[in-house]
Amino acid sequence: MSRDDATITKDDLQAFADGVLDARRRAEVERYLADQPAAAREVADWQQQNQALRALYGHVASESVPARLSVHRIVHDRKRPARNWSGMAAAAVLILAIGGAGGWYGRDVLTVASPAPLSLAGEAEQAHALYATEVLHPVEVRADEKTHLGAWLSKRLDRALTVPDLRTMGLDLVGGRLLPSQEGPAAQFMYEDSAGGRVTLYIVPAENARETSFRYSAAGRLKSLVWTAEGISCALVGALPQDRLRGIAKLAYRQLG
Repeated sequence: MSRDDATITKDDLQAFADGVLDARRRAEVERYLADQPAAAREVADWQQQNQALRALYGHVASESVPARLSVHRIVHDRKRPARNWSGMAAAAVLILAIGGAGGWYGRDVLTVASPAPLSLAGEAEQAHALYATEVLHPVEVRADEKTHLGAWLSKRLDRALTVPDLRTMGLDLVGGRLLPSQEGPAAQFMYEDSAGGRVTLYIVPAENARETSFRYSAAGRLKSLVWTAEGISCALVGALPQDRLRGIAKLAYRQLG
């Protein structure tokens, strides 16, 4: 190890993963990682997380900053003279009086709202962004164990699942995995085309849910089609044109049904 390599810190590794080092320091970190496989794996994990975040939220970077977050607006608000304390005290007494008389009716005003649950498309897109870029471990069970994969996920979701065959759409099965969801256990099947592009099919139980038509959603580069049928809800996700995604979804729908 050279003297420069010996001075490489955690901050250098994180900056390397974020791509913000200059050429000289980047070369030093690359030499260090070549001799430190554990550190190299950690940096690779950070880079995959960055890719997943860019896939989901990269479009936000191009949006304008809301006026309420303007630095000048914040400074201006902080310089406002303090309100009259006697007026505030009177207001506090009034609020207490109203609260004593009508606290039940005003409960929703003072209750902090819970975060809205993530939609099925949002869950599926997050899972896709996390695993579709994985090189060594994109799935738990690979395609050569397709029979076991189908039986295992059928048991965990408590309903018979067919692993769709999408080869007529130019997609080969990579494998699948079990994931958590807001509805309980979820299955994810992953497919890959000849160019290495991947799509995932995300499936969750849907007890007593009515059948729905395809619903289209987009999050940056990722597109998804969501539907419910035969006791399951499905989301097909990929960076594909809507028409191609719909053709794949129709084929999967027929086989799952």
